[in-house]
Amino acid sequence: MIKFAKFSLVIVWMGLIFILSSLPAKSFPAGTTNFEEILAHIFLYGMLSFLIYQSVLSQGLKTELWKIIFFSMAITILYGISDEYHQGFVTGRDVSFIDLGFDIFGAVVWLLFYFLIRRRKPKLLLHVCCAGCGAYVSQLLKQSFLVILYFYNPNIYPVDEYEKRLVEARHIAKKFKLRIIAEKYDHDKWLQLIRGFEKERERGKRCQICYNERLKKTAETASAWGIKFFATTLSISPHKEVKAINKIGQGLAKESGIKFLANDFKKQNGFKRSVLLSKELGLYRQDYCGCEFSNIKNKI
Repeated sequence: MIKFAKFSLVIVWMGLIFILSSLPAKSFPAGTTNFEEILAHIFLYGMLSFLIYQSVLSQGLKTELWKIIFFSMAITILYGISDEYHQGFVTGRDVSFIDLGFDIFGAVVWLLFYFLIRRRKPKLLLHVCCAGCGAYVSQLLKQSFLVILYFYNPNIYPVDEYEKRLVEARHIAKKFKLRIIAEKYDHDKWLQLIRGFEKERERGKRCQICYNERLKKTAETASAWGIKFFATTLSISPHKEVKAINKIGQGLAKESGIKFLANDFKKQNGFKRSVLLSKELGLYRQDYCGCEFSNIKNKI
């Protein structure tokens, strides 16, 4: 629904520009100055560029931010060219390359400004295992980083549970205006990775393989996207082995060249605060880690 609404705003704004461009020159107030016309062009096309950017961003595409910005600029500029051509058929108006220049200026300048503002904080790819942990940790880290959520949890079983947690993760992304990247669910691949360790105790070898798989994928994705830091919410759980998580993360950091933010998010009542925040936001909280071997219901 949100995606459709943002796309609809783009169409409505394009329609508004088209209507204004279709008005004969005599329709505008006689006292309109060149400066006011320039500001109108910059505003109309700056806003169009912004709306296109927001619409594309809401699609959750797995692509770099600069590509979305470039795409938004390109579509806006192409529309500006078509609009100037259209004005050549309107009574008392003609094609103006000067006006087109201000259209392009409006399309480019705000996005460049927005991009520069966002780059003041370093980007951090935060692996989230569930919405409750992600909500608290992302708010904690956003003070120092531009946080991007990363949902890669092939361990979660069954698929209904996976979908439920993904929906909640997307909910907090929307709530806190964060970008989220969600990988394809592949539980069979995960089962192959932990084969032979199905009966391992919790926090044992099976869990460490699971930590490694999810953190490795997070580091790889961060590298592909040009993100300098990665972290995980896993350490907020009292049921996770923090030393093992941080050791794996630091090892992957050396291999990938991406800095790992080692932390124990349980400290300073982190787990308790995450629970309270979850209740406040009305988030779903699961009663087991994720895989079928950690679900006590399957053991009864």
